[in-house]
Amino acid sequence: MASMISVGLVLSAGGLHGAAFHAGSLGALADATGWDPRTADVIVGTSAGAATAVALRAGLAATDLAARYAGEPLSEEGQAIVDRVTTPFDLPGPARPSVPWRPARPTLLLRELLGSGRPRPVVALAGLLPEGTVDGSSIADRAGQIHPEPWPELPTWICAVDLDNGRRVVFGRDDVEADIGSAIHASSAVPGYLAPVSVNGNRYVDGGSHSTTNADLLAALSLDLVVVCSSMTAVQAESAWPDGPIGRAWHSRTLRREVQRIRAKGTAVLVLQQTADDLAVRTDDNMDGGDRSAMADVCAAARTSTRARLAHPDSSVAQRILGQVATDTDR
Repeated sequence: MASMISVGLVLSAGGLHGAAFHAGSLGALADATGWDPRTADVIVGTSAGAATAVALRAGLAATDLAARYAGEPLSEEGQAIVDRVTTPFDLPGPARPSVPWRPARPTLLLRELLGSGRPRPVVALAGLLPEGTVDGSSIADRAGQIHPEPWPELPTWICAVDLDNGRRVVFGRDDVEADIGSAIHASSAVPGYLAPVSVNGNRYVDGGSHSTTNADLLAALSLDLVVVCSSMTAVQAESAWPDGPIGRAWHSRTLRREVQRIRAKGTAVLVLQQTADDLAVRTDDNMDGGDRSAMADVCAAARTSTRARLAHPDSSVAQRILGQVATDTDR
């Protein structure tokens, strides 16, 4: 029986660390509450979070996501899904430019300086950086293999940024046709590193340029609960600047604003983000897929910090809602 309670899930950018963080957080959340993230009424995915979103929508359970990083056996169903992916994840280092350095879209800086909205420094940076040259098509291939259908049946919103005008584009929601592989590829095209992705004549780059979470997209939906899994922000004590990196402070502040917008609509929000223990296990290289032990550590730390977060009294509403959804689904 389908539940009448509505739950949205937000999965942030964050590279390989982000994917491991999502796996650990969602695995712990599923274990603790019985809620299955695959059943979220809508999922918003950005970059690494977009890849996790498509894995969930393909049917890969959160517990199997976590088991992959922990080196534990997957369920029979999960192993069958994982075995569909035959393209290796092996992105080379940045290629040496063959032409003099030039900005990919310098007018984006002017748009951000002169625009009336809140400034988006990463969008401006995306325009100032040279166009990425590394081929990231393996990302599209892997997404298409794990999810062979053109698009998931349940609402799945994948965020990217149009490199020519700086606007956020939401594949799966906006009137832009794309298959799931192209959308994940576009959402993951890190400016200055991976080549922009062309879809219907438009060039797209990483949706994290607009926001690493893009949680504000769910504010207008009047859901009962939004779960935000954010691997590029941190709890208040670890997100202050100049004590920590300015990027983390900026992304954390952006997420707080997005959460305020959602809560203003009467929706409960559960935020799972980095603690001091999560940050302590991070390595410098966030794109080295060969260091499986480092990713296992990130996943394990996320599992622990999520359990601690759920033990806090202000998580009781979210726990009650997720538990009710799990009960309704099992009926």
